[in-house]
Amino acid sequence: MKLNQLLDFDNIVVQCHDNPDADTIASGYGVYCYLTEHGKKPRLIYGGDRAVTKTNLTLMLKLLDIPLEHVTELSDKPDLLVTVDCVAGEGNVSGFEALNYAAIDHHLSAKNLPELNEIRSNYGSCSTIIARMLEKEGYPLSDNIPLSTALYYGLYSDTANLSEVRHPADRDLRDFARVDKGVLGVLVNSVLSLPEIRIAGNALDGIVYNEQGRYAVAVAEPCDPNILGYINDLILQVENVDVSVVGCYVSRGFKVSVRSCVTGIHADELAFSVTDGNGGGHRQKAGGLITEKVSEPQQYLAGKIDEYFASFDIIRAGEDSVDMSEFGLYHKLPATLGYAKTTDIVPAGTDILVRSLEADVEIRAADNIYIMIGPVGNIYPIDRDKFASSYTASDDAYEILADYNPKIITSDNTFKSIAPFARRCVSKDMGSIYAKRLDRTLKLYTAWDKSNYMTGKIGDYLAVRTDDKSDMYIIPKEQFELAYREIGE
Repeated sequence: MKLNQLLDFDNIVVQCHDNPDADTIASGYGVYCYLTEHGKKPRLIYGGDRAVTKTNLTLMLKLLDIPLEHVTELSDKPDLLVTVDCVAGEGNVSGFEALNYAAIDHHLSAKNLPELNEIRSNYGSCSTIIARMLEKEGYPLSDNIPLSTALYYGLYSDTANLSEVRHPADRDLRDFARVDKGVLGVLVNSVLSLPEIRIAGNALDGIVYNEQGRYAVAVAEPCDPNILGYINDLILQVENVDVSVVGCYVSRGFKVSVRSCVTGIHADELAFSVTDGNGGGHRQKAGGLITEKVSEPQQYLAGKIDEYFASFDIIRAGEDSVDMSEFGLYHKLPATLGYAKTTDIVPAGTDILVRSLEADVEIRAADNIYIMIGPVGNIYPIDRDKFASSYTASDDAYEILADYNPKIITSDNTFKSIAPFARRCVSKDMGSIYAKRLDRTLKLYTAWDKSNYMTGKIGDYLAVRTDDKSDMYIIPKEQFELAYREIGE
């Protein structure tokens, strides 16, 4: 769904879910601003028995001048009812009748989904969806500081202080939103109450520390999950603590917050492992939810952390020796891919971060450094000589068919999409690699980036160039099985 499709209607109501939080308020405000900009006169509402009383939310409405109304009924059926951060008919939103419905949400909905919908369950917040939809409409978000601030705070609040940011679109909103820092500071610092400070103190008093793993575990009384991040940030400042996990019981299970201050442990991966797939975030901060019953949470968390530490191997390309006897020789089948010269996008010598759906990669632009682009938007750097020996270049444009097109981000936080610079290339028939199927998770520090690792999952392949054994990379299982055949088959 596109936002411009909403302009076909006149009498429009934008509805947040009951007991609104910052994310649904910001999302509703984003749709409200877009419609208002295009001459519509929408209402922004929420239902339920309780009006907003939480300090940070009342301040959000006041300081950002958000016209949110609390209503218990609608006197007339609107032409269109747009629900944000929820779907009409679900348990967290009051039912109001309308002639037509639309839904924008980042939660999966198995029922009641209207024809007009934008559901992105892999996004960390509904605010992120709205930001992307506005971007696609050419809406000047950077010119609307109150809206930009609201969307940032919506993401901040719905991802446990940005600790559960997963999708690169979330990272874009986090990195590039133009916010009113004064207002944001007030909102961020209006969350804790005196009882919550006591909860934090009790959790800190009960820390369990593992000296060998250099990690700490703490359990808090039931509380707002954002308090867990606050506790975690304090723990990570303690000498000899590299990793910290803090949790508490919530209505749906056991909520955890994860922190890491070392490059060898990514918090998002640890959160994913501890929660059996219900966690995520980024390298330093992450979180998730354990849905199974946990009777002794501190012991349970320590066991899951130990299990994670024992589950992977580490290889540093160019430094660690690798037993090549376990590798097979594979022929690379001809395939059409994309490539872009870094200096076509930014000047030579520019330090850049290449952001894709798969990962962030830090490189320096140079005349001999290209970016390879896979069919789903995955990227990896390659130097000009290796490119020339492996691919036949074309000047034809390469279309990137991906949910998130890769982009380049410079040190001053400006960014450019790679898509306009992408050109087609075809891999040469004689290309071959050594490869080994992974039977354990692998953290690979490549020759390109020695501070950030690529993660290979069980079933993926560790690939080594035949002409340069220090050049190693991970190839996902599905991509490998389509693009390579073992020589001798």
